[in-house]
Amino acid sequence: MNKILSVAKAEYLIAVRSKAFIIGIILMPVLMGGGLLVQIFFGNQVDKADRKVAIVDRSGFLYPILEDVNATRETEVVFEEDENGVKRQVRPHFRLELFEESEDTSKTGITLSKRVRKGDLFAFLIIDEAILDPDQISDESDHTLAYHTKTPTFRELPNWLRNTIHQAVLTRRFENANLDRDLVRNLSKRVNLTSLGLVRVSEDGKVEKAKRDNELVTFGIPFACMMLIFLLIMMTTPSLLNQILEEKMQKISEVLVSSVTPFQLLMGKLIGIVLTALTLSVLYLSGVYAATLQFGVSDLIKPSTYALFFLFLIMALFIYGSIFSAIGAACSEIKDSQSLMTPAMFVVMIPFFCFGPIIQSPTSLFSTLVSLFPPATPTIMMMRVAMPPGPPLWEILLSIVLTAAFTIFSVAAAGKIFRIGILSQGQAPSFGKMIKWVMSK
Repeated sequence: MNKILSVAKAEYLIAVRSKAFIIGIILMPVLMGGGLLVQIFFGNQVDKADRKVAIVDRSGFLYPILEDVNATRETEVVFEEDENGVKRQVRPHFRLELFEESEDTSKTGITLSKRVRKGDLFAFLIIDEAILDPDQISDESDHTLAYHTKTPTFRELPNWLRNTIHQAVLTRRFENANLDRDLVRNLSKRVNLTSLGLVRVSEDGKVEKAKRDNELVTFGIPFACMMLIFLLIMMTTPSLLNQILEEKMQKISEVLVSSVTPFQLLMGKLIGIVLTALTLSVLYLSGVYAATLQFGVSDLIKPSTYALFFLFLIMALFIYGSIFSAIGAACSEIKDSQSLMTPAMFVVMIPFFCFGPIIQSPTSLFSTLVSLFPPATPTIMMMRVAMPPGPPLWEILLSIVLTAAFTIFSVAAAGKIFRIGILSQGQAPSFGKMIKWVMSK
């Protein structure tokens, strides 16, 4: 046991003193806060270049409306007034041009497309004359508004054109039908649905109102749990494969096994990598807990959730650490390990494949069975624990027992592969050969 702890201590100290560990410490805050900082500092960096658009108005009435609405947009949207009363441009100008067609309308698209290619126009819009007749509009082939541009990623202009024309067309249709649009709007108001929890009765008999569902608890926390376990696995366990393979290729492993047994060496490396990942997770979760306290939402994450997170994380690290260690010990060259990495990575990615169905129905038979499949249990069961209403207690206990058993099996199997493979040279590895090593005495 002392030799295992000595190896674990050495591996841990090497890991935490490395540049990769320091990068790992700052990686998560950067990933989480980077997007927010970009929005804060660069959110106002908008391309304010003028967008000139030609309008082919075959309806005969929409272009003047577009001009009026665009004039209003110029004063209310394009410019923004700061605290000192100084106006500054925050959105691009839309420069409208009415294009008069010739008798041969088939040349309209060609002519305007040439102007777009030359840069004289940003886009052009063709409004069909049948836009007021709903009976002539087909949902499958509706080209009553044909927007042409060579820059389709800029969506502000087409969205503005569509919404403005839509409102103008609805108004004209109501007028033609002698209907009061305001009355229709009031009668057509959407019925909203509010998602709430369950009504509770307190110990003193008072009825507690149901609380509104919190999307952060429903979706954000489960997804964060899955991502954090996945990142900690990928940031630590694959390095075992490279480390063991490098020691094997440089004959360092032969020197090491002369002082400790192969199993002691393997367990020391596994414990070292688990301690490294736990150090990272403690730092990350401490930041999360401090943030929840700061914003007064610490009650969103139960203490039991933190405890189960560490338990499942430890078992996941031992499982995947054993898998990558076994692959590293079985291979003699880097190219051999690459062919065995694909199945291992597929197992790691199982939670991502199942994330959608589990979010939609966390208590379904599929979610239950997948969360009890040991290689994926730590991540998927952790998701379900963090997702209201959470799995029954017996499922959590059963998942812990199954995962613990699979962890012991993984470490034992990796130990046998490690014992034989660490000293073998020149043999092409295969899963069949590794299974024979596991079955050997």
